[in-house]
Amino acid sequence: MENVGAPAVPIRCQDVVKNYKEMQKTDSRYSFEYGTEALLNVFTLHDFALFHVLEEEYGTEKAVNLYAKIWEKRTYLEWPGLLKEIGLKEGDPVTMEDFIKIMEIYFQTFGNPIYLSEKSDERVTFRVTDCPYTTQILWNMFSADDNLAYNDKIQVQCNTAIFDTMLKIAKMDNDWNFGFPSQLCRTGQYCEFTFVKKSFE
Repeated sequence: MENVGAPAVPIRCQDVVKNYKEMQKTDSRYSFEYGTEALLNVFTLHDFALFHVLEEEYGTEKAVNLYAKIWEKRTYLEWPGLLKEIGLKEGDPVTMEDFIKIMEIYFQTFGNPIYLSEKSDERVTFRVTDCPYTTQILWNMFSADDNLAYNDKIQVQCNTAIFDTMLKIAKMDNDWNFGFPSQLCRTGQYCEFTFVKKSFE
């Protein structure tokens, strides 16, 4: 029997980027752009499906709470890698300057343009001007009504879980509060993430 399609030397780099580059040599489909969009699509659809399964099984209120806990847990898992990106390790003190760098990496790595719109000793505000998860993927795959219903339920809760957790891990939660007053996915002009210094009078 002919072994159809078996390569002389199977690709096994044990490295996703190296594997992808090897596949690009024989199939031009697998461009950087194709791979990036495919990963974002799978991630976003998985997230969308995850919430709706939770909602079907447990009802909206419990699903929202569980969903936020998932993002909290993921933040704990992500944090060591984010520290490494800015040259820190677990246990190192984190300043607001460090936190600003982490925020930029956290968003821009996945194609979400972010800029610092306000910075003082009392307040730090970021704005994200595009979110491909929603503007490119969900909004093109599902109806406006479905998307608004989904995002109304989960966006504030999941982002609050993420950034409250970051402040807690960084030991900055005693000094800073997080707020999320504007969201692209809920028809805002941008996503706004605020960190406000707590006042002790």
